[in-house]
Amino acid sequence: MGVSASLPALGNEYLWKLCLLPPALLILYLVGLGIYRLYFSPLAAYPGPRLAALSNWYEFYWDVIQQGQFTFHIQKLHLQYGPIIRITPTELHIDDPAYYETLYSRAVRRDKYAYFSGRFGYASDCFSTIDHDLHRLRRKALSPMFSVKKIDEFQPVIKEKVEKLCGRMALYLQDGQVLPLSRAWMALTTDVITEYSFAKSYDQLDSPNFQDTLHEALVAIYTTGQFALHFPIVFPILDIMPEWLVKMAQPEVLPVVGLRKDLGRQIGEIRRGVNDAHKHVSHPTIFHEVLNSDLPLEEKSDARLGDEAQLIVAAGLITTSWALTVASFHIINNSNVFQRLRTELETIVSTSSSTFDWHKLEQLPYLNGCVHEAVRLAHGVSTRSPRLAPLELKYADWVIPANTPISMTNVDILMDESIFPNAKDFVPERWIDRPDLDRFFVPFGKGSRACAGINLAQAELYITLATVFSRFSFELFETDRSDVEMAHAYLVPYPKWDSKGVRVNIKSISAKDGKAICA
Repeated sequence: MGVSASLPALGNEYLWKLCLLPPALLILYLVGLGIYRLYFSPLAAYPGPRLAALSNWYEFYWDVIQQGQFTFHIQKLHLQYGPIIRITPTELHIDDPAYYETLYSRAVRRDKYAYFSGRFGYASDCFSTIDHDLHRLRRKALSPMFSVKKIDEFQPVIKEKVEKLCGRMALYLQDGQVLPLSRAWMALTTDVITEYSFAKSYDQLDSPNFQDTLHEALVAIYTTGQFALHFPIVFPILDIMPEWLVKMAQPEVLPVVGLRKDLGRQIGEIRRGVNDAHKHVSHPTIFHEVLNSDLPLEEKSDARLGDEAQLIVAAGLITTSWALTVASFHIINNSNVFQRLRTELETIVSTSSSTFDWHKLEQLPYLNGCVHEAVRLAHGVSTRSPRLAPLELKYADWVIPANTPISMTNVDILMDESIFPNAKDFVPERWIDRPDLDRFFVPFGKGSRACAGINLAQAELYITLATVFSRFSFELFETDRSDVEMAHAYLVPYPKWDSKGVRVNIKSISAKDGKAICA
């Protein structure tokens, strides 16, 4: 049971071989395959739509034609069929928060479903790695760089970038311009993660009106990835095509090619000693350290580490900037939330220096609640994440065959009304004195494949929100809740396509900080 049973996923030579069959044999094969899937497959007894059991074209329709709607559709299917359903010919999906830690257990082996690695053309980054042991080898080289100790060492750089952003924000008060806050957050998180990766920031905080961000490139990558999930040959073709040809044939995917090649070039520069910026900074950098690690040589090629760089840069900037966007909208939109947060921050401002320490900020109950709510409503990865268990698993009265792809979706838990009443609302108070909720805080995933960057993301969120909202007050400009709610699930959430993001006018800067910023 695997990719070979899923026709749309076969963007390879096997599909072409089928197409070469005589029409009569091809029809006979497809009819036989359909009968097997509906009546004789080990998953035939599981509830779910017959079309989903018959073909992956069902998923293709909801995720590609309907533009990232399969996550929402699966939720509706659970309401109709129950907590465990068959959503493709080979895959089961479970909607039961109590089962999450069983499926994504750190204690046992869990391979990734090979079909899902096709999203980025079977890239060789940790996220796409199928085999459990190979994933552990690759992750081992990266994990030390995301430890609490390493992020503590990197904390001054985060503060420096946030201070730079505050300086840019102050100019918007002086000239009365509308601040594109979503793009400002993305510029900030891009400069942080590229500085940490290469000791060489992209300096997008210097961009006029924050126009030069990676927003458009990442939209192209994730939407292309949704199509490539079904036809994984897409990315290998893009990689070998010259950029001028891509620009002429399909200009909207040019950012996909450009970003992948640029990051590969940066790895090569570090290897050849062209980029020795790490010698002149006080903090460690990810890829200088990885290239000097005990990772096997074949795992240190420019191509493989280029894949890893794209994963780290994309994941490091998009999820954190989106969480900042969600947080800022709700804090600004609700004067009670803003005032309570400002009051709490003032208690620490009066007893500390002008910049905040990440760990001290985590101890502030209301700020802690704001960060948790922002990340919960931002969702992290918004599509399902299938795993293969080497032994049978049991769910309720069902015995699930070994190596069956089984998935759950973080969004289902994070928006579960029985756990988070009024789940769509931003309620920081719900996290205060509620350690029992930590079990259901799953935007970073759990188990051996949980997000490695959680400490970096947390440090950025606490420092940024505390610094900015202790100094500035804002009012929203032509922005509403639909600008921060998921409308399309393309691995990560996207709001409605015509959204211009969260935009604000700056009302004021605190007197003490205003003088320092504007000096």
